[in-house]
Amino acid sequence: MKAMAPHAVLLVDDDLDVLGANSRFLRAHDIDVLVADSAEAAFHRLAEHPIDVIVTDLRMPKCSGLEFAAQVRESRPLIPVVFFSGYAQLSDVVAAMKLGAVEFLEKPVEPDELLQVLHRLRQSYQGMLASPRQAFEGLHQGYSLKMRVLAYEKYLIESCLIEHEGNIAAVLDSLQINRRTLNDKMIRLGISRTALISREDE
Repeated sequence: MKAMAPHAVLLVDDDLDVLGANSRFLRAHDIDVLVADSAEAAFHRLAEHPIDVIVTDLRMPKCSGLEFAAQVRESRPLIPVVFFSGYAQLSDVVAAMKLGAVEFLEKPVEPDELLQVLHRLRQSYQGMLASPRQAFEGLHQGYSLKMRVLAYEKYLIESCLIEHEGNIAAVLDSLQINRRTLNDKMIRLGISRTALISREDE
């Protein structure tokens, strides 16, 4: 099952019991999980680790899940975000979808349901790398042209990294960009060379 799971999932929830239970369940199914009990802690995790998917509670003190996702979008515009809440209103769901939420789950979340969502995201990721057409058109119709272009740009860089087995010099030559530009784009698009190559080896 590991080949079907996202490489790294960030769970964000101020309820430590729920956070612990969900993280243990996902790890038991060979998913790499990082946890954060607040938005502030989550930002630290994002800065320090390559993250593929964020799963966050909607209601949190100081900084809500929506506020957290909005800030994440500024630096990581394409990272999938899954929301969950036991007290969500329709306006919350609409706001989450505008932020590009890929799923909205009712709390308490059934662990198997969460696992299935993560598996689907992994399959979507694999499909994105399958062809440039899928990378460009694979986003939800509600996404702006800018987001679709970013998705295509991410496809190009990730495909090039895979093709050249992570050799940065070869990637720079192929894409005809300098190292600083490549680094900036990889950070903004959430691309990890190490994580990407390790996926191909699984």
